Amino acid sequence: MFNRFLSTLSVVSRIPIRSRFKFDSSRMDFYLPIAGICPALTGVLLFAIGLFFCGVSGKNAGNPALTAIIILVAQYLGFNLFHLDGLMDTADAFLGSADREKRVSILKDSRIGVYGFFAGSADLCLKAVLLYSLLPVARDFPVLVFAYPLWGRFSAALIPCMSKPLNSEGLGALLKGSRFRYCFGGALIALLLWTFLVWGLLLLAAFVGWCLFGIRLDVPQFAGGASIKALVTAALCMFVICPLTAYYYARLYKKSLGGYTGDALGAAIEITEVLCLAASRI
Repeated sequence: MFNRFLSTLSVVSRIPIRSRFKFDSSRMDFYLPIAGICPALTGVLLFAIGLFFCGVSGKNAGNPALTAIIILVAQYLGFNLFHLDGLMDTADAFLGSADREKRVSILKDSRIGVYGFFAGSADLCLKAVLLYSLLPVARDFPVLVFAYPLWGRFSAALIPCMSKPLNSEGLGALLKGSRFRYCFGGALIALLLWTFLVWGLLLLAAFVGWCLFGIRLDVPQFAGGASIKALVTAALCMFVICPLTAYYYARLYKKSLGGYTGDALGAAIEITEVLCLAASRI
């Protein structure tokens, strides 16, 4: 279990792992959604820091925007730059007119075209605006608002269940042999771990705030993760948005190229995160 989780995290993260482990990619379909807890936790911690020092609402209207930008910068530097590259490569390969060989060549090219630049810019802008609009309510729904990295990686884990890898090497090949039951099991475990982790951090913050600063936090209101709205949105993301996004990219790559690549997984992660943020906003 330890080797499999660290193996998955080492593939989808830029953070160096100091612990020694034996690389084992046999169940990445299960551990990929769980690995999404790391960027999600990054978002929560940075939000808490911003809330403690300068707040995210009130008279200073610039705070929510600054907090949202800092969260996204940290998440992309640590985890999402690979996935953004996959989205831009996918846009360059499929938005323009090209045959199969040309598209494969574009996916291997490290340069960014106009379609990729547009897709990457639109993705970042949409995510920043959506996160900015959600920060004022993130105090009451932190489990819901910052869960989008889990859903993005769950969507990517589903693609190998619907198609075969195009190449025998790379991230796509590592997920060969994925199964739906492991993907959904990993997503459910990730959601439960994420919920209990946020609650634990909130209880710890309430304890420290009361003991050191005399500040009393209303933890049940601060968490808000068990509300009907949060449960409905989580179900929408897990059973509708993630499977449909995964199916779209699996079919797109299979029909055009004969199989998916790591770029398909990255594109699915980015688009799913935007869609799940939008679902949380409704």
